[in-house]
Amino acid sequence: MTVAPRFLAHVTMIAATTVMFLAACALLLSMTAPSRAEAGVPRNIEIRGGETVEVPGSDGRVITLKFTRVINDGRCAATTCARTGSPVVEIQWIGTHGRAPLFRMSPAAHLAAPFVPVQGRFVAFGELVSPPRELTTAGRPAPLGEYLLRLTVTP
Repeated sequence: MTVAPRFLAHVTMIAATTVMFLAACALLLSMTAPSRAEAGVPRNIEIRGGETVEVPGSDGRVITLKFTRVINDGRCAATTCARTGSPVVEIQWIGTHGRAPLFRMSPAAHLAAPFVPVQGRFVAFGELVSPPRELTTAGRPAPLGEYLLRLTVTP
């Protein structure tokens, strides 16, 4: 059995074109598909005092966090302070099986943890936005619901 040179040339051209097309498709797919780095972008979240927020992860698991308490908002009680302190807050991870550990967080590591591990991810302290202090409330703590906590959650 002999193969005609003309038939062999046609088969080679079709095979080469198919391989080039598949290579171009693979390249295009690798450039446009979401990569691990994009899926791994940290999420910035905001929680009002007393509220609960669910943070979905890249693996499909959800972390439920609750802003439970302001231990110290970092502001000076007097009206004339040279500088303010660092805030300290308490968050709760509402986990499965009835577990609900509390974490104290602060940007100052000597006061509390600047970040905590939760379900294989990290929750980092971002900022505590305090309500404005008026003359009538000076010296008294503000209600928890008036605070806003900003956190960063890794994927």
